[in-house]
Amino acid sequence: MKKWQIVKAILYISVAVLIFIFYDALMPYVGILVGGIVFLYATEELIFLSVKRKLFGSAYYLFDGIAQLLIGVILFLVSNDIIKVCLVWGVWAILRESKEMAEAIDKIPRNKLYVVNVIESVVVISLSFLMILEPNENHARLHVLLLAAELVIVVLFFALESLLFKQETDKNGEPSDKETYTKK
Repeated sequence: MKKWQIVKAILYISVAVLIFIFYDALMPYVGILVGGIVFLYATEELIFLSVKRKLFGSAYYLFDGIAQLLIGVILFLVSNDIIKVCLVWGVWAILRESKEMAEAIDKIPRNKLYVVNVIESVVVISLSFLMILEPNENHARLHVLLLAAELVIVVLFFALESLLFKQETDKNGEPSDKETYTKK
């Protein structure tokens, strides 16, 4: 694993633990919490794509990153209105999980374990859809816990991808598409 991936894994797990521990204390600041996570997620993605020189290779990457940054800013701006936070958060989660689900579906022929990633995305999309239909503090509470669980799951999925990549490399020499296994 690269240094940044290790730091990122430690950071994600630490934030998840803090969310689980200080769950009730964070609820009044849920818009700022989620806005910060969305903003950092988008910033990291844009930096990563810039370093790999893919940011300007396709307008999709650039505008996807800009759209996510704007969603993070919107969450900061509406952070005092739980209904607006739920609506924006729900839309962002659906967009992000749809993208992750598409990537996982593309990987299923290589390894059936990616079905778990697809199932996780379907669950998150469904819960986000419900949060949009009934935006309230109860759904926000559920999604804060889901956010903490997702931060842990992201680390687990990455570790699984790294293990699969290593096994394929050990078995066949150099894999045909290293990009498939290492998103970040």
